[in-house]
Amino acid sequence: MVENEYAKALFDLAVEEKKIDKYLEYLDYLTKILKDEKDFLKLLDSPLIDLDEKLKMVDKVFKCFDGVFLSFLKLLIRNNRLNSINVIKDCYNDLFEEYKGVLKVEVISSDKLTKERINSLNKLLKDRYPNKRLIIENTVNSNILYGIQIICNGESLDMSLNNMLSKIKESL
Repeated sequence: MVENEYAKALFDLAVEEKKIDKYLEYLDYLTKILKDEKDFLKLLDSPLIDLDEKLKMVDKVFKCFDGVFLSFLKLLIRNNRLNSINVIKDCYNDLFEEYKGVLKVEVISSDKLTKERINSLNKLLKDRYPNKRLIIENTVNSNILYGIQIICNGESLDMSLNNMLSKIKESL
């Protein structure tokens, strides 16, 4: 996916410039502006407007960005990739969290988990991922009759009643 490549290139520049936090802030600001001002995005994507005019607009509107990030933004515009900025931001955010040692864990349950249960899961997962700062997000799904599903680091652990019943059904 080409958006990953853009995000990786920006992240590498951010590490080099020692501005990984700042560039994440810039991406947040940029995506918010483009979401709120849809006409501005259409203007920057329009084939009817000369590229030099688009770049001048970007210089005026985003003069708060440093030169490296502004060059990155202009590259996206030149390559007609500005409409992919949300995906690029998500990919950058993933790289940022990995770099900072953050690991997101999604826990799907039939009811909202108590703080005690989340703390218990945190301790168990901390043993498995000792060098990571865990962020546990609880998603409620009433289709999971009982138990939980844990999705973490590209792996899924399904300890739900639905899964257990399916395994029993398969074995019969």
